[in-house]
Amino acid sequence: MARPLKDQLYHVLHDAIDAGRLEPGLVLLEGHIAEHFGMSRSPVRQTLARLHEEGTICRFEGRGYQVGAQPGEIVRRSLGTGDFSASCIERTDAWRAFAESVERDVVLCSMKGRFELNELQLARALSVSRTLTHRILLYLQTIGVVEKVKYSSWTVVPLDDARLHDLYQARRQLEPYMMTRAADALEDAEIRRYIQRLDAAARDYPRVPSALLDALENDLHHQALMRGGNAEIMTMLGRTRPILLISKHLLGSSIELPSEAPFFDEHRHVFDKALARDGGAAGRALDEHLARSEAQVQARLAEFRDVGAIDVPDYLREVERP
Repeated sequence: MARPLKDQLYHVLHDAIDAGRLEPGLVLLEGHIAEHFGMSRSPVRQTLARLHEEGTICRFEGRGYQVGAQPGEIVRRSLGTGDFSASCIERTDAWRAFAESVERDVVLCSMKGRFELNELQLARALSVSRTLTHRILLYLQTIGVVEKVKYSSWTVVPLDDARLHDLYQARRQLEPYMMTRAADALEDAEIRRYIQRLDAAARDYPRVPSALLDALENDLHHQALMRGGNAEIMTMLGRTRPILLISKHLLGSSIELPSEAPFFDEHRHVFDKALARDGGAAGRALDEHLARSEAQVQARLAEFRDVGAIDVPDYLREVERP
């Protein structure tokens, strides 16, 4: 039987701090750790409290904790897999192991038309409990992919041209504002890491896996924007996630990668302005990027509707248009 998540997380964090992989002064935020390990905030909160009581981490004049017994020079950066040992946390939230494939099936179908999803049939298809299946569907609901209809039936939200445009409008209202704020909060080291990742991917392109493309999109459109410091706006932006899922599940698989890197230069331009501490320019650069991106994504969507093939799983049923 797996140990409680808080105990597993305690040992993972303690070992990383003891080995110096989480360096003195590094800021540890409850939300960031929960997101990195794919768990709720409760075990993270308990783990950080335990480490604080032991003097392994400390409070400082800011949000979260710092690594070390006493406050020191502040280090802010994203957590990566290299920060932790190979021993992983044995998760009780096994739904994540299935969520990726279900997300892909649902997103591809959403681009083709109207579909219903039967929760009971999904549980049978995955050979898992209804509890686990429901967890997957709640996740898909938070990112605007499905909506609950009745007891065991959900509807796949169609990703047509009109909805895609509405989602882009929402992003253009919210993301530039958050980028303007984030430009002042991001540490130079954070921004340089984002730029280095983009430059490395640009050198390797097109030999770039789709998972890396999705991670690079996440660097700008989630990780960096989070530093804008408005959790309510980030929750709203979560509903626009289907835009990124189009490229995540199409590029390199159903649709060939474009001859030139799709967004690297534009993301780099935003980060360059942030590094120069010009929040206004960073926000405008992001708005310009979103405006150009909409036309590109609309074209990908149209191409997939015309020539893309999908295997509709048994738990999804196409609904005729009224």
